[in-house]
Amino acid sequence: MMEIHVIGPSEMGDTLPFDPALYSARRCLYRFAALTLADPRHGTSSQLSHASTAQLLNEAAAIVSGEPAARADSLGLGERSLVDLDPSPVLASLPASAEAANAAYERTFGLLVSSNCPPYETEYINSKFTFQRSQGLADIAGFYRAFGFEPSVVHPERQDHVVLELEFTALLLGLEQAAAQSKHQDRITRRAVCADAYRKFLNEHLIWWVPTFAHLLSKQDPGGFYDAVSAFLAALMTAERSLAGLPVSTGRVAPSTVERPEECEGCFNT
Repeated sequence: MMEIHVIGPSEMGDTLPFDPALYSARRCLYRFAALTLADPRHGTSSQLSHASTAQLLNEAAAIVSGEPAARADSLGLGERSLVDLDPSPVLASLPASAEAANAAYERTFGLLVSSNCPPYETEYINSKFTFQRSQGLADIAGFYRAFGFEPSVVHPERQDHVVLELEFTALLLGLEQAAAQSKHQDRITRRAVCADAYRKFLNEHLIWWVPTFAHLLSKQDPGGFYDAVSAFLAALMTAERSLAGLPVSTGRVAPSTVERPEECEGCFNT
């Protein structure tokens, strides 16, 4: 079950570096990544093609890419460097219409759970370990409840969907930013709780499987919209892992509906 270590004021101090522009930029990129992977029937195409979107995203990507701590010393399986943290290829390859976006989404993910690149975290846990899958879903739901994150009831989705996980991490960054900029007496503790939860969620529910998902996604739509999305998403995960000071994930994972992780020796060869 979810367990968050609360860093006390004596551990964090009131002088921990805080750059509001960097936090805003990271939240912006997380939300952009979530929009690109959401079902376009929810109206995401119009949001992505809005006139102000490109400038906002380019500025956000430049801020994150210019942060030395975002540059990873080495790359794990499926990860991408900061060079690919560029929203321009994604926006340039947007489907021309809502109908085209729907068709591309269905081709890529199917009407049911895609067996080639499922966008659900627990699909990357070996199907033999059903208990771990149940525990994973329960842990994610616990995070959501603890921080008041309520997925849409109009467009219900499993808690471990990549879009929900990306939106939740953006929320945690926003909560930490709000705490850091507040004048509450307990602002340090509030920020510490959010920072610790973010790092824990990133480590346990994103970076271990999303780079693999991104790699598999690229193979579903070579040269197309989701190919561009996959590169951006993998670069975002790499940057966030580095910013959080987390180590490279060395374990190989694969959707258990396709093949077992130990059978995926060459799945990252290009």
